[in-house]
Amino acid sequence: MTMQSAPKSTDVATDLQHIVCRTNHVVLSDFTEARREPTRPIEFRPENFERQFDSTTLIYDAVEIEDRQVVLFAPPFFNLTEALSKTCFFQGSERREPEIRHLDRHAQIWLKASSDGGIRAVGPLGDVALAVSPNRLDMFRRRRVVFTMSKDNPIEWIVDWVKFNRDVHGADAVLIYDNASTAYSSSALSAALRAVPGIERSVVVEWPFKYGPQGANSRQHWDSDFCQLGAWEHARWCFLRQARSVMNADIDELVLSRSGQSAFEAAEQSHSGFVRYRGRWIIGVDDGKASETAERLPRHRDFNVLMPPNTQFSWWRGRRDSNVCAPKWTVVPAKCPRRAQWLVHSISPWLPSYLPCSRNFSFGHFREIGSNWKYQRTSRVPFDPSIHRTNALLQTTFQRVNWQA
Repeated sequence: MTMQSAPKSTDVATDLQHIVCRTNHVVLSDFTEARREPTRPIEFRPENFERQFDSTTLIYDAVEIEDRQVVLFAPPFFNLTEALSKTCFFQGSERREPEIRHLDRHAQIWLKASSDGGIRAVGPLGDVALAVSPNRLDMFRRRRVVFTMSKDNPIEWIVDWVKFNRDVHGADAVLIYDNASTAYSSSALSAALRAVPGIERSVVVEWPFKYGPQGANSRQHWDSDFCQLGAWEHARWCFLRQARSVMNADIDELVLSRSGQSAFEAAEQSHSGFVRYRGRWIIGVDDGKASETAERLPRHRDFNVLMPPNTQFSWWRGRRDSNVCAPKWTVVPAKCPRRAQWLVHSISPWLPSYLPCSRNFSFGHFREIGSNWKYQRTSRVPFDPSIHRTNALLQTTFQRVNWQA
């Protein structure tokens, strides 16, 4: 028996410039008892590891990224690799030879095929028919795009984030991967983006997959968080390859420029087409008075106090500030090598991603713009003038934003 993958449906939100997209995903539990097994040693798995681990998603989506070139985006295959290597792919009666790419916490299957008629996969895991959708490159052609993943972030925060990037950096398009939000519908989010003046295009992609367990610390056991890396490659190939430039930032991150130049412009003028920059936490402090935000939703512009530096020393990394956030980046997709992978904090392997971060750009990482999904981070500390200081650049940059329109 053949297990069918339902075709992707696109929910058009009022007009063709602002849409909601769904994926053609394939789930193992629909047709086989096989499951993806984690590679992390048991002794390093936290208590909730099994619940968070994605053992059942086989394919995130199948998309025709260019003429007669279909890509299946997937979590890493791990123990399923041999079964996939023995799987035959067909379009109609014609067999299509796969090129399987194993990337960092991500996998792709490239096929010479089209979106007409779908793809059939026959192998040890079962007999599966996949619907294939055309790409959406036209949505963002020649646009300056901010893109992110979000789950249940208040729509007010998302709209503020969009307005900041519109007025400070010149963004005119938005791509959001909604990771199974329950606080509102994808259509409601799309409608809010459509209402922002100056945003000419927006796409909300419903991405209903487990985010995955985090690493044990900043460097160890980053092996099971597949969701965002899958979304980033999906975004690159399906939506963003013909964009003018794109910025990768979370809803709680705002990119700042010392010179006033936009990050998009800097990437576009760079020989490499790439700019990367570090961030610093922006915190809420207890000044001993009643908080103005106690009775309402806090907003980015309510905060401007920097997390104090915390310089530490290790024999292999030397002196470093542990309160500095990992880098984020802006890129011109056309200049990015096809074999490089878009990661959260870098593009690898690509030389510009290993060069020092820009000193002109930085980003504020707002500790109180978050749901504490990862850890408790909104507990305030008493204001201490000997270590806390306001971020003057952030204050002046906020003045450039028209929050009301």
